[in-house]
Amino acid sequence: MKVHIYGNVLNLGYITTKMLRAKGVEAILFLDDTSESQQDYPWWDEPGMDKNNLPEWIKYYQTFPFFFIPNSLTKQMIKDFSNCDVAFVSCFGPIVAMKAKVPFVFVSAGSDLNMIDIWQDIKIAKNSSYSFLAKIKKLVKITFYSPLQKKAIVNHCNRVLIGMGFQYKNYIQKFALQDKTSLMNLPKKIDDFNIPEDANLKEKYKKYKVVYFMLSRHTWFSVWNDYKGNDKFIKAYAKFYKKYKPNALFICSTKGNDTAKSKALVRELGIDDAIEWVDDMPKYTLKKYQSLKNMVMVDNFWHDEWYKKFPADKDAPKVGFGFGSVESLAAKRPLLTAFTDYEFYNNEEPPILKAFTIDEIYDRLVESYTMSNQELNQIGENGFEFVKKWYDNDSPNNKILDFITEVYEESKL
Repeated sequence: MKVHIYGNVLNLGYITTKMLRAKGVEAILFLDDTSESQQDYPWWDEPGMDKNNLPEWIKYYQTFPFFFIPNSLTKQMIKDFSNCDVAFVSCFGPIVAMKAKVPFVFVSAGSDLNMIDIWQDIKIAKNSSYSFLAKIKKLVKITFYSPLQKKAIVNHCNRVLIGMGFQYKNYIQKFALQDKTSLMNLPKKIDDFNIPEDANLKEKYKKYKVVYFMLSRHTWFSVWNDYKGNDKFIKAYAKFYKKYKPNALFICSTKGNDTAKSKALVRELGIDDAIEWVDDMPKYTLKKYQSLKNMVMVDNFWHDEWYKKFPADKDAPKVGFGFGSVESLAAKRPLLTAFTDYEFYNNEEPPILKAFTIDEIYDRLVESYTMSNQELNQIGENGFEFVKKWYDNDSPNNKILDFITEVYEESKL
């Protein structure tokens, strides 16, 4: 069975291709210049790799794929993509697979599924706080890509896999895709994240009882842009810092459109001296921070007005784990984040420091700071076992190959 893979948000395609090849599948990753972000390319994960030094199972087409009037390189990519038994795709992959006329499994990496609701996407672009140029780019994407994406997913896709609970009512049910949709936790090689403490960083941060590291990019100002909730954590941390004067440090990376707003909020709250700003870093560097035993990883807390963007979930937000959360748990680090997506884990409670509101975040800060090192480490150990069970490549809960095989076998009937 030959499997072609397209779509590499946060290296999803790269990780999946490696996993399938380790299981004996002839899997090939198709890569192009869709993304402007370096974190969506394999060299973000792998030191020593670059676009001129790729394994033979990655086909890299250095072009932006304008599918409406494709250039010669895009046409060649689609032609090459057609030479497979089945495809596993995300991002614009449904369009590629549809044009290549191959059966495919679509796994949503986020907004790629949301594109099927064209009028909602127009509303989001209109209400966002994006710049005028960014709004124009968004509208161009909606005009030329969204109708093709909707056609590919609704009419041609064989299976849909989602990893985020908010997508079910707002998109899957709304467009009657339930019969071909399954919930899916995207697998990883969990043991790869459990590495020895980095000696240099251990020395640098050894004086602190706890170091809080925020994983999420800073996109919180408008629910129509994104909903990471960084401001909620900053406000809670300010309250915690001023009351307890803790022997703690809060690390933020300078990534995300609202970084300047976060820095302004920090200044307004008077906690500049409590925060260290670091540059955005590749995953192999982030792993070194995640190795520290006095590190608590912080992810996202959503927006308090989530219901404006996801009206089908107006009674309660549907918040799950992003890649950063899973990798932090795999590194045996305590995780402080919002979470409600229990249905992805048979209603099992994940061993995390769960919070959504500012007051809840504050309580979890106090709780984590007053814990002993042994207690914090035990949370980390429990988190590792949780993701080992639900996310590991070799876990029985990894059903990706099963779904691909089912679609392949159905295509031969």
